[in-house]
Amino acid sequence: MSQGRHMRRAEREVLDPAALERILQGARVLFLAFSDQPAPCVLPVCFGYESGVIYVHSARAGTKMDLMARQPMVGFSATTEMRVVTGDTPCRFSARAESVVGTGKAEILTEETDRRRGLDLIMRHYDTGGTPATEAEGARPAYEPASFARTCIIAIRVQTMRGKRLG
Repeated sequence: MSQGRHMRRAEREVLDPAALERILQGARVLFLAFSDQPAPCVLPVCFGYESGVIYVHSARAGTKMDLMARQPMVGFSATTEMRVVTGDTPCRFSARAESVVGTGKAEILTEETDRRRGLDLIMRHYDTGGTPATEAEGARPAYEPASFARTCIIAIRVQTMRGKRLG
């Protein structure tokens, strides 16, 4: 995966792939940007991440699905918890946070094992006991069959990603 554009403030840019993944893993919300008319559409989503792929869950119908069907190329942004650092004057305020932005191609997963793996990663990201286990290891999160059948899992194969460190 490439970094994409370089930042004007190079000293704040994060280029190390391991650091970028750590930032993404530390974020609680991912903002997913879709191409739409008359303006882009940005949606906050819960997500999981592993090995250059972001996983998002969705209903089988709705805004995400409609926009993705028209244009599978998406943008994304995620930020670790931002802390405002106050200053003596408004111009002396700053912030402490890390963020990533990037692009990728979204696709709907259709194979049950891929869908389950994606949902396991989302659950693990939010520490809900959904730590993925191999079939040989046995234990897996217990998804309600009817709910799992209705859930669409989207895999976003990251093409570019870069990061920024504030403070």
